[in-house]
Amino acid sequence: MPLTPVEEAEGLRLPDGRLVLSARDAATYFGVSFGKLTYALYRAAEEQRYRAFEIPKRTGGMRQIYAPHGIIRQAQEKLAPVLQEFYAAHPAAHGFIKERSILSNAKLHTGQRYVLNVDLEDFFPSINFGRVRGLFMAAPFKLGPAAASVFAQLCTHRNGLPQGAPTSPPLSNFISAQLDRSLSRLARENGVRYSRYADDITFSTNQASFPPAIAVTSRGEDGGAGVRTGEALERAVIASGFALNYRKVRLQKRDQRQSVTGLNVNEKANVARKRIRRIRAMLHAWQKHGLEAAAAEHYLRHRGMLQLPTHFDRAYRNVVYGQLAFVKMVRGADDPVVLNLCAKVLELDPNPSRFIRQMVFGADDYDVFISHASEDKDEIARPIFEACAKLGLKAFLDEAHIGWGQSFTQKINTALGSARTVLAVVSSTSVAKEWPIVEVNTALALEVSGQKKVVPLIVGKPDLSKLPLIRGKDAMAWNGDAAAVAKRLKAAVTGDAPRRPAITPSRTALPPVAPPLSATAPRSGPVGVGPWAPSPARKRKLSFFELLFGRRKR
Repeated sequence: MPLTPVEEAEGLRLPDGRLVLSARDAATYFGVSFGKLTYALYRAAEEQRYRAFEIPKRTGGMRQIYAPHGIIRQAQEKLAPVLQEFYAAHPAAHGFIKERSILSNAKLHTGQRYVLNVDLEDFFPSINFGRVRGLFMAAPFKLGPAAASVFAQLCTHRNGLPQGAPTSPPLSNFISAQLDRSLSRLARENGVRYSRYADDITFSTNQASFPPAIAVTSRGEDGGAGVRTGEALERAVIASGFALNYRKVRLQKRDQRQSVTGLNVNEKANVARKRIRRIRAMLHAWQKHGLEAAAAEHYLRHRGMLQLPTHFDRAYRNVVYGQLAFVKMVRGADDPVVLNLCAKVLELDPNPSRFIRQMVFGADDYDVFISHASEDKDEIARPIFEACAKLGLKAFLDEAHIGWGQSFTQKINTALGSARTVLAVVSSTSVAKEWPIVEVNTALALEVSGQKKVVPLIVGKPDLSKLPLIRGKDAMAWNGDAAAVAKRLKAAVTGDAPRRPAITPSRTALPPVAPPLSATAPRSGPVGVGPWAPSPARKRKLSFFELLFGRRKR
């Protein structure tokens, strides 16, 4: 019997168009043999299916994580994007949904008189095998009973959704659809706002008092004010198959610090001050003691770990980057605090990520800076620039990036500062001019301190007496092959960057960074002082941010 248009539009289907009805259909859907799939689901030992570990909770305590691997993970990774595609996001749901986040969740409750936070008890574990199986048998999936059992067994562990599985977040949103509908209706009836991020439920209002159907305030025996959930809220949660965590019910007034999913919402959604202080402290420790010593102290002393994790220095760096990305998401890319923190990282990290470089340099972030004399532009620099573009490298060439009326000195300094790799075109013409000599020598000096990688390109037989640091380097000889030079630059950009020598916890200072080109220098042609030229001693070392954009007037 042919399918109706509605039936054809719904349901998971095999490549031949049939609905997934049997257990063997389920194996075919995931592209594995029936025997291997059933063994992994029903007979394999637990450690063959999931790796268990704990991570600290934001509010204290530890969270149990079960990360799938093998066939289980492969099948879940195939199913997860399908679940996301099938889910019609409820307006009140903000967790695990594209273009929604804890920020969109918090913004809904800014500037309110009252903010009520309620947590659900054992959110993921309470979504058991039976609930998941029933979901897969219903629209829009329409799996057969046997196939639904296989899918539910694949997505659950210990009779609940495992935290750490890629399928758990979208499935939790499907199962919570009834809860979102019920609580949205309750919020409308009482004139309050409602949103949910995973198991975090938030109501807010500007009314003179909070509606008793949702929350009731009372006085305890000690005279202190308390709050409990209203009966209507409790009935709606229980009817949806969940339970409230009564230990985590908070009613926050306007004269208190109101927070929603970790963000302050009194006036606008913002990060807590202690997060900014924590990032500054981590950067200060990195600068004072070096990356490895700062990382060791962070994990052993502040995190209370008994032994250091693998690649602990890299993990510490990732924590800093993650915190900065979070603050940028909340406060915006043009926030002065974010920009200053990113500029500080740029001073410390010899191999800063593109995220940090783009935050500081914006659109002027380049992979390669091409240093050359004007006489070498037509036959050498321009062909290499074009070859780099074909390989996806963003290279800086003065004629391509300095427009009419733009500051020549500022563009040169910004580009040279942002690029991690410098192509030094060394010819008889360039060594006879002061501008290219200073430019290349400065880049070579910064390479010694781990801040740049220099690729010399020797044209003919130039006099290298003015470039002592270039002797002994693995230089390329120019033979007219711009594509080969671009390929070498690609390897330099994507390969391992040089590491800065470790700084012991002493008074050792960071390698000095040369100052930018003088603003009074002419806009073209040879100059007396080149960019990033050495500067006289000063009492206070300028930050890299100040070097690029000037010292802020006091």
